Amino acid sequence: MTSISYNLGIPASGNNPSTDQPNMKTNNDNIATYVAVDHVGFNASAGATSGHHLQVTFDSNNVPTPPVAPPVLFTNTVAALPQLFFYSGDATHSSTQYVNGTTGSTFLLGGMILKWGQVPAVSNGGTVNFTSAFPNNCYSVVVTLNIASTVSPVGINGFTASGFTFRTTAAGNVPITYIAIGN
Repeated sequence: MTSISYNLGIPASGNNPSTDQPNMKTNNDNIATYVAVDHVGFNASAGATSGHHLQVTFDSNNVPTPPVAPPVLFTNTVAALPQLFFYSGDATHSSTQYVNGTTGSTFLLGGMILKWGQVPAVSNGGTVNFTSAFPNNCYSVVVTLNIASTVSPVGINGFTASGFTFRTTAAGNVPITYIAIGN
């Protein structure tokens, strides 16, 4: 989007209105241009409603610093691609939940958090600590063994907001992947 001209302080106190008239006209004319950015503009055609959003366009890399109130929707470039993010409240409920990688976490709309990762299998099982704990609750953890055979089952022994324990008869260089959801 290009810059939209707007004259602040118009009309100026003490000025004759005829002096400020050209600047007031510029301001008035540019309001329609401003409103029409990402919206249905004034005097919409049949079937369109003036003021409704057509789309939402963000400037890039506008990462706010928590705490954030009210909640903020913003973009940030991750792995050379612009991504959409949402911060709500303090750092525990926002920025620490965005971890991009093989082991990661993301904040989902609606207040849910999704975590995933991969750990090596340990004979008889083991404990996995999440990179960052769920602020409130872990509702479910699903684990799978990354091998072609189903000879060695894997299961969840228990979970908390900070991690989970698993049991398996597999061992060695057999990765276990997990997905957990909570809030």
